[in-house]
Amino acid sequence: MNTILQRLFKSKSATGIGQGLAIRQARLTVCIALFIGFLLVLIQMVLDYQNEKTSINLQLQQILESSSPAAAESLWTLSTDLANGVAEGLLSHPLIVEAKIETITGTTLSHQSRPIEPEASLVEFSFLFGTPRVEVIPLLYKGVTVGRLKLKVDPLLARQELLKRFFIILVAGLVKACILAGALGTVFYITLTRPFQQYANWVEQINPNDPEDWQQAPPTRRQHDELTIFAESIFQRFVQARVYFLELKKTRSELKVLNQELEERVLTRTYELKIALDRAEHLATTDMLTGIPNRRSFMIQAEKRHAEWLRHGRPYALLMMDLDKFKQINDTYGHPAGDQVLKIVASSLQQNTRIEDILGRIGGEEFCILLVGVSEVEAITLAERMRTALARLQIVFEGKHIPITASFGLVPPEFLKENFDDVLKNSDQMLYQAKNEGRNRVCLYHNEIRGSSH
Repeated sequence: MNTILQRLFKSKSATGIGQGLAIRQARLTVCIALFIGFLLVLIQMVLDYQNEKTSINLQLQQILESSSPAAAESLWTLSTDLANGVAEGLLSHPLIVEAKIETITGTTLSHQSRPIEPEASLVEFSFLFGTPRVEVIPLLYKGVTVGRLKLKVDPLLARQELLKRFFIILVAGLVKACILAGALGTVFYITLTRPFQQYANWVEQINPNDPEDWQQAPPTRRQHDELTIFAESIFQRFVQARVYFLELKKTRSELKVLNQELEERVLTRTYELKIALDRAEHLATTDMLTGIPNRRSFMIQAEKRHAEWLRHGRPYALLMMDLDKFKQINDTYGHPAGDQVLKIVASSLQQNTRIEDILGRIGGEEFCILLVGVSEVEAITLAERMRTALARLQIVFEGKHIPITASFGLVPPEFLKENFDDVLKNSDQMLYQAKNEGRNRVCLYHNEIRGSSH
């Protein structure tokens, strides 16, 4: 929540918010003012054009009505001076550029005109009042047609005057639009931008890392409008957020303590489980009396070594050993004495085997040793050394000397079988042969000669 509030407070400064809003309002007000001004100017131009057009037509009508009797009289009396006076009077009107008075037979009594130089820029506005035209008015004197009056009407000057007025109207409209934009901008600033900027400054001054600062009330205003309601709503949300934040902070603290306790418990349970697993593994693979690998562990390791011999040709020899007359020891000296003998025998075998060799107790008084990487001669030498060491042991239990010997069955590397059980069976067979031949000896397995003593 703290991160969210920081983003809310620091995403944009209050000054930036106010400036952005003011710029958008200025653009909006200028566009509105220009649109309204343009619309008013357009309406005023259309109305002025219609009024001017009606005025021009009315003026021409009045001129014709006032000039026609004099022109008709000049034709009736054939007075050139009167005709010229009438024509000059007609040319005094800005729209009439040529006046011609002629008889009914086509004889010209007076022809007056004045030069006019049209501006090239005004040609494009010929749609205003139309192009130059010739008006032909019949002249009557005492009810008799005596001739006609031809007037060439060119609305150029009227067009010039109208365009000047249009320009003035346009400039005046732009000025009004600017004034309107300024007024609207001022109103928007006072009613919207300034209050919004005040509220933005209020939000920016709140420290998101200090929940106590979230209780700072918004700026007060005399008007109670939508902005005031909006600010009050934000303030209420800050107060609610503070309550939620403090509750969340408390919950997080409690959860952190619980997590620490849980981690400690998990570590403790994991350690205890590891110890239990190690102990279970030790119990599953170790003979509890002698401390050497039991039958299960020995068979797993021996079969792995046998698989290496099958794949890579790494030789080994298998030696099976059994204590002679061990039952008599138990019967004579008791089972505790027998256990003591087994412990001492296992220790002696460990002392006389190498690190790479595999030793295990596979039965009551039966042991098995896998001699790694030896030849037949080396295997025999190691077996004899073990037998001799056992025979020389001085075992004393409760003050009584207990002599022991052991018989061995050896399968050398040259006579290993593909199946390890067969190798184990041949070694066991040689062990029993050693027993039958008198004990305390090593019998070697051969294909042709089933056994021989050393």
